[in-house]
Amino acid sequence: MLRFRCCVVVAAALLLRHTALAHDDRAPSDDRTNALIIVLDRVGTGDVGFLGSTLGATPNLDALAAQGVVLNRAYAASPQPSPARAAILTGRWPNDLGFEFTMPMGDEASSPDAAARGLVPATPTIGSVLASGGWTTGFVGSWQMGVTAAQAPRSMGFEFDCFLAHATRTRKPRPGKDDGFSLRSLGAVHEEFERLDDAMTACATGFIERERSKPWMLVVAMPGLSPPLLPTADDLAAFPTLEGRHRDMAASLRSLDRSIGSMLKAIDATGQTARTMVVVVGDTGGSIAWGSSNGSLNGDFGTCFEGGLRVPMIITLPGRIEPGTTYSNPVTGADVLPTVVAALGQPALASSEGVDLLPFVTGGSAGLPHAELHWQAGQSAATMFSGLKYVIPLDGAPSIYRIDQDPIEAINASDVSVDAYTMLRERHERWSQALPPARWLQDGTIPIGQRPATTPPAMPDPGKRRAPKTEPEH
Repeated sequence: MLRFRCCVVVAAALLLRHTALAHDDRAPSDDRTNALIIVLDRVGTGDVGFLGSTLGATPNLDALAAQGVVLNRAYAASPQPSPARAAILTGRWPNDLGFEFTMPMGDEASSPDAAARGLVPATPTIGSVLASGGWTTGFVGSWQMGVTAAQAPRSMGFEFDCFLAHATRTRKPRPGKDDGFSLRSLGAVHEEFERLDDAMTACATGFIERERSKPWMLVVAMPGLSPPLLPTADDLAAFPTLEGRHRDMAASLRSLDRSIGSMLKAIDATGQTARTMVVVVGDTGGSIAWGSSNGSLNGDFGTCFEGGLRVPMIITLPGRIEPGTTYSNPVTGADVLPTVVAALGQPALASSEGVDLLPFVTGGSAGLPHAELHWQAGQSAATMFSGLKYVIPLDGAPSIYRIDQDPIEAINASDVSVDAYTMLRERHERWSQALPPARWLQDGTIPIGQRPATTPPAMPDPGKRRAPKTEPEH
């Protein structure tokens, strides 16, 4: 099995853990609500037990689902990972940000025009909103929002970070060259971890333990099921009847679930469970080619069919959300920011296009959070309205489905519902034509009219800091 050693900041986390244990873990000085937001990476609806999987790879997620509400029609805001995560972090539709395609991971990541991709610097995020309200904010995991210093987590509202500029397990910084793939946590000492997942888990649990006496918000976006999958022998042994990539996926999902369990245990061990909101949300549907499952849903990762867009989602909020409940109307990743901000008692962001879901999942509002939803990533696109869904596939003719009655998209109703087809197509075209242009294309290139005049410096790599100068000896 391919193994690697990844440069990671852990000394700070260990020091923070040691310091935290010296405090009274049952006497927080500020009892405002915390928020842990876990972004699942390419986990399909057919992979998790709380949505019907019998795989047995997600016991911690399944236990968490029983403590809150399962949103069983949750949709990614894009069929591509980076734009979908941008929606989670900003509460905006990614297309409105010009964030239509995933961040490139090849030479474009370190090209002179790198600043033209990712979030525009100073875009409000859930980190900046809550930091301004007095919460300590952190980000751990795969960032995917840009590779320049002005686009790093600490420049976008997160006071603590331990992150990869891109999702990867195998790429390491080449000697003497910063290519944007190193695991970084600015201002701390490097040590080596054998597994990236373990390093990130240590960063997350260290943050939770350290911040026990203050209100905090932590986003954790572990590179769970992004290829290549590198499961451990112990995790593989838990699935002896599976083979190939299905076995690799199950073992990798088990590892991800164990990391989530470690975070939840850290919250409980430090007496913070009763005042901590937990949101779990997927970024996209699962990749069937890499062994994932979207259950009975049609389509795969990267498409705008249900299998490419439907994601697992859980919200727990002690005292406000009834344990063991479900919610079945369409919601989306863009709803995470307004829901968390409202739950923590902060004013809504004027720029947010998502919806506060609390009135809906607690029974206070009987309407639909969204009357209409749209998706577009290049030629792959869809519009959902009034129980119907219009889908433009990557190839072939558009189709429509009575999605409320046919959730698996088994019957294309475009021939028998011409009026509905025309209405949905026109709605999609009006929405699509009003969008700003994509700021970079599927292949990572920048349209000529969008290229920046100057490029900010790349993110500093703390592993390459020069030793302090010393006075010459006389």
